[in-house]
Amino acid sequence: MFFKDKHCPTCGGSGTQVFTPLKPEERKALGTHRTDLWRCTAPGCRWYQPWGHQTGGGRLPEELQNPGADTSA
Repeated sequence: MFFKDKHCPTCGGSGTQVFTPLKPEERKALGTHRTDLWRCTAPGCRWYQPWGHQTGGGRLPEELQNPGADTSA
C-alpha cells in the first residue's frame, strides 16, 4: 500500500504531513533529475526527502517555500 503521509523532521510534533513529488521546477532548483524526491506540503515548509527515508533530504531554496508561511519571524 502507498501512503503520502510521512513524518517531517522540520515541522516538529509527532504527527505526519502530506508529501507530494517534487515538481520539475523544484528538481531544477536542486540541480537533479531524480524522481524519487518528495516534499512536505505543510505551510511554510521547504523540506524534501527521498520517499523511502529522511536521509538524503534537505531544504528547498527560500523562494520555493510553501504558501501560507508566517514570514514575520
